[in-house]
Amino acid sequence: MTRGGLALTLAVALAMSGCGGDGEAGGGAKPADAPKDAAAALASAGSKIQEQSYKSVIDMGAAGTIDGVMDPKRKTGEFVMSAESEGTKVKTETRIVDGVNYMKMTIPGADIPGMDGKTWRKMSGTGGPGTLGSYDPTDTVKALEAAAEVKWAGDNAVTGNIDLAKAGQQLGMGAGDAAKLPVATVPFEAAFDGEGRLTKYTLTIPAIGSEPATKMTMTYSDFGTPVDVQAPTGAELAGE
Repeated sequence: MTRGGLALTLAVALAMSGCGGDGEAGGGAKPADAPKDAAAALASAGSKIQEQSYKSVIDMGAAGTIDGVMDPKRKTGEFVMSAESEGTKVKTETRIVDGVNYMKMTIPGADIPGMDGKTWRKMSGTGGPGTLGSYDPTDTVKALEAAAEVKWAGDNAVTGNIDLAKAGQQLGMGAGDAAKLPVATVPFEAAFDGEGRLTKYTLTIPAIGSEPATKMTMTYSDFGTPVDVQAPTGAELAGE
């Protein structure tokens, strides 16, 4: 799914990841054990934030917000996306239980299972990055693997560029969208906490055709927060 579906589905493969124990993004001194090399520090931050559960908020401006919790080791979490499309407010809830995705949407006036705000749909798990069937909140962090020209921007933050040809789908772009972009790379900023964990991550996906540019700001907090999510069953699950 492309960004055009942002206002109606949780199709963006935004990878909520990592957090600072105090919930603050940025600030403070460079972590004592942080690698001196900025690229190495970024890689380390991406690894550390997959070690514990966390809370995350992703702000996409007019495209909506996503907030929730995730336990990356158990592949279990839940998220709520709030968005508005042509004056219609849409709520999308996603549960991930043992790596299996379930989705429930609330669209005013809709009486379709999975979109009526009452029933859930079990996703197929196919489609790859950027699709609901395989939504995984670690994909945004994996996008950082395509980072280049990473430099320190203060004691605990770095800047650099991301190659969208390599990481576009992990950021919610359609498979062919990267080739349509006016630029091949986009700048990003990332900040760490005192333990070298990612606390904030910001970038802007350029406009594509009629789709406006989308600025995404991801913040992370509450490492180790409890994540207790149950898969929908029985009458809750459409088609059962």
